[in-house]
Amino acid sequence: MKPMYKLITHRKFPKHFLILFRKTLIIKTISVCCYISFTVTNLFSQETYSLQHCIEYAVKNNRNLKKAQYDKEKAACARTEVLGALLPQVGGSANLNNNLKKAKFIMPNFMNSMLPPNAQNPDAPKYMTIEMGTAYNANIGVALNQQILNFSLFNALDIAKTAEKMAELGVESSEEDLIAQTATLFYAIQSTEYAVKQIDKSIELVNKMLQTMEVNYTNGLVKKVDVDRLKVNVVNLMTQKTAIQNAAEIQKNLLKLQMGLDVNQSIMLEPICLNIFEQSSEKSEQHPFSIESQTPYLLIKKKQEIIKLQRKSAVYENLPTLSLMLNYQYNGVSDQFFKGETNYWYPVSVVGLSLRIPVFSGFSRHSKIKQNNIELLKSEEDALILEQSLNMVYKNAQIKLEDSRRTISLQRDNQNLAEEVLKIAENNFVLGVSSMSDVLNASQSLVQAQISYANALNDYMKAYIELKKADGSIRDLATE
Repeated sequence: MKPMYKLITHRKFPKHFLILFRKTLIIKTISVCCYISFTVTNLFSQETYSLQHCIEYAVKNNRNLKKAQYDKEKAACARTEVLGALLPQVGGSANLNNNLKKAKFIMPNFMNSMLPPNAQNPDAPKYMTIEMGTAYNANIGVALNQQILNFSLFNALDIAKTAEKMAELGVESSEEDLIAQTATLFYAIQSTEYAVKQIDKSIELVNKMLQTMEVNYTNGLVKKVDVDRLKVNVVNLMTQKTAIQNAAEIQKNLLKLQMGLDVNQSIMLEPICLNIFEQSSEKSEQHPFSIESQTPYLLIKKKQEIIKLQRKSAVYENLPTLSLMLNYQYNGVSDQFFKGETNYWYPVSVVGLSLRIPVFSGFSRHSKIKQNNIELLKSEEDALILEQSLNMVYKNAQIKLEDSRRTISLQRDNQNLAEEVLKIAENNFVLGVSSMSDVLNASQSLVQAQISYANALNDYMKAYIELKKADGSIRDLATE
């Protein structure tokens, strides 16, 4: 078949058309090559995430952690709000009034009684009305109020400071939970992908045997049923591999959600390093347990502080409060709109102290104190329960770690043994010593041993993470 440009040339098209067509063809070819090159480059340059990278990304982008940080900022604003109430409170005011109907008041008609008897009017009313004020009045002023002695307000500031520290501990607790969950998912994905690779090796071994069996069947050396059984085994292995791959993808989606990464974005994790797992499992170091290093325990202690401060607030309600008041105004009055003879302006200023002394509150404050005492007792019980619970988690994590450490060694030896058994079964089948059932059973045993080894690795890292969280050193995972 002739190239397109030769076909076009053969049909005697105009020369300028041929030049334009060749340029267009070259440009499209270059564009396609560039696109293919860019796609391949992106494929091979995709970033591989390490555990530290995943944790760092999660700490920066996790939505729940951002909410905890917002709570911290809100607590800081609440403390500033209480602090502002202790500072001078200054406010300005201004008024302008048009008295459409002036105020009047009634008083005895003393004017008539003050006249000489012969000048008094016997028909004069007993009371007379007098119009008060002017048509217009205005004022502008500024007022200052300063708390001098207010124990409840001072205590509220201490409560706000403690609440801010609790919010900080809440962020730390959320970070620790996030690190533990991210590390757990990371190692679970590594273990699952390792199981997929091991099953691939089993499938490769069985496929090689299947090729040999098909040749032997063609030569009449084996039965067709043996070849079919081996094919069924391959299909079963492929199905098992697909299921494990899907499990790994589900775990990756959970990890991306935990990290705050777009779920539609692909992610590639660094492969498992068995040496790290096995070296870590061979260590017998004991992690010291200290309840004072546990963030949840520190949180409950801060809660107790707030309850004690709330009890103080109820006590301080019985104490007097003292505040300073300063008011300055400039007033104006006039019967015309601030002009003429009646236009008059004058200043007014007041300085004073305000003392408030509680006398009787109907026993409500006494009830508040009793309620706070009960809440404090409950909080102390919660602290004891939490201490025992954290200590139990620490002990259980140690037991799980020791158990999984032994399991890793046993499952590793079991996997190596299953590989040897499969090879022996294949050789014996070729020699006619064993049946196809022996080969299939050995193949399935190998797959099961590979999955069990991968699960043992995952169980060990779970216990390791639980122990790091229980002894308060979970943040070390971000730097290991």
